[in-house]
Amino acid sequence: MLPLPMCRLPPRFILRRATAAVLASTALATAVGWSQPAPALLAPAVATPTSAATQPLKFAVTFPASARATPVSGRVLLFLSRDPVEPRLAGGFYHLDPVYAIDVKNLAPGTAVTFAPDVFDAPDALASPGPLRRLASGAWRAQAVIDLDQTARDLNQGPGNLYSRPLVCELHGDLGGTFTLTADQVVAPRGPADTDWVKLVEIRSRLLSDFHHRDVMLRAAVVLPSTYVTQPEAKFPVYYSVPGFGGTHTTAWNWIRSARGQAWQRGAVPLQMLQVFLDADVPLGHSVFANSANNGPAGDALVRELIPEIERRFRAIAEPGARFVGGHSSGGWASLWLQVAYPDDFGGCWSTSPDPVDFRAFQTSDLYTDKNGYFYPDGTPHPLARQRGAVVMTYPEMGRWERVLGHGQQLGSFDASFSPRGPDGRPLQVMDQLTGAISAKVVEAWKPYDIRLVLQTNWPKLGPKLQGKLHVLMGDTDTFYLTHATELLRSFLVTTDFGGYVEIVPGDHGTAITPSLRDRIDAEMAAKFAEFRRAAFHSAAATAPLRP
Repeated sequence: MLPLPMCRLPPRFILRRATAAVLASTALATAVGWSQPAPALLAPAVATPTSAATQPLKFAVTFPASARATPVSGRVLLFLSRDPVEPRLAGGFYHLDPVYAIDVKNLAPGTAVTFAPDVFDAPDALASPGPLRRLASGAWRAQAVIDLDQTARDLNQGPGNLYSRPLVCELHGDLGGTFTLTADQVVAPRGPADTDWVKLVEIRSRLLSDFHHRDVMLRAAVVLPSTYVTQPEAKFPVYYSVPGFGGTHTTAWNWIRSARGQAWQRGAVPLQMLQVFLDADVPLGHSVFANSANNGPAGDALVRELIPEIERRFRAIAEPGARFVGGHSSGGWASLWLQVAYPDDFGGCWSTSPDPVDFRAFQTSDLYTDKNGYFYPDGTPHPLARQRGAVVMTYPEMGRWERVLGHGQQLGSFDASFSPRGPDGRPLQVMDQLTGAISAKVVEAWKPYDIRLVLQTNWPKLGPKLQGKLHVLMGDTDTFYLTHATELLRSFLVTTDFGGYVEIVPGDHGTAITPSLRDRIDAEMAAKFAEFRRAAFHSAAATAPLRP
């Protein structure tokens, strides 16, 4: 069975302006599968400016020795919001709250980092959406985060990161006085515990550890079928579920409590199988389980290390025909990639609303012919997201916001997965984060990850191995302009006898995949496994010795 489609966005994107505080701290964690419970809301401190509100505006960010005794090097971020929740968690994908950043090196406890308007006036300043002095006058909530960790995608989950309590302040352009934000809170993530239904798997990856020169763990959550305990000798097929951007394996603990999870526990499913929720989170974003110059051999680590360990521990049928893979959004791209890149290791893929599967339609750009991915020739910004036909996010807005945060966001995640590593050790950008200029050199390096191009170029070899294994569903008005790329994939595959389907169905990024479609996918997976069992039976019968 499939989980509810994961949003392609990190947890702090999901909160909306009208979200109540208690909803933000509890229901949000359930909805998006945090790796720890959403942090309890901190009571905002009352602003006590050291000078009158007619004095120059400054935010002084410090951290005490009680939070960290040694100097720090990293990025100091100032979040501002008018939402009723912590600014570091507030905002929404269609409403990016202001954020400003300053990089520090060997900052000692008690030493202040000063955020003043003149620091953020330059066109290349780490400021989103723009200069600090241009914020609307009135009441704001401010919060500081010191991002020290390089092992977690979400700075709110990075072990050892520091953050302050929210501070209520009054801003008036350049004026407002001095506000002190003390980052005395320390991030300490913790994962959910095993239950009767959900079991954590965590192993050290030799492949990834060798690549990154540090210990790197692979994680997954295994959901047991209802007959797992009552049939102790039985072996089961496995469905590997790849979450969308911002999701992790912890989704499993929420999914088992959902309506579909309740049906799973009752055994009201077409196939008794293990369901494995994978963790695709990496420091630079979503690994999409593609071997990468920046993320390392993420695909090989999954297929060669994690999957064999899961099969060993949980009585799985260790045969390609009993392994299925699927996912939504970034997970949809990843699942399709895994089936194409490892055609002999999986018996079927069900990809829903995948990220761009043809780079001639990379959302609203043709990477092979366009010169700029942020702006059309007339200066109009490229849209990135829409709702009910209206543009609600553009590429320049998102690019600037991601540049301030520094790492682990959606656009940068594509660079991390597909680009070469630059001289500074970071992924080369296919689109310049400030100007949107497309690098033809980087695009050329991306070609091995263009799924349609890979299939078309290698079809004589791949076609027989993928017969009947590719299943793709996409909404006809996808929120992130992903429909056209899927149509281009379909245009190639219909010229072949590939035995699967690529369907465009009514709906946007979330609404397209209805409960009835998920039921259909469950049934197709069961039918595919039955086909595998019949083939295995006939093969065994054909090779069995004749009895006298």
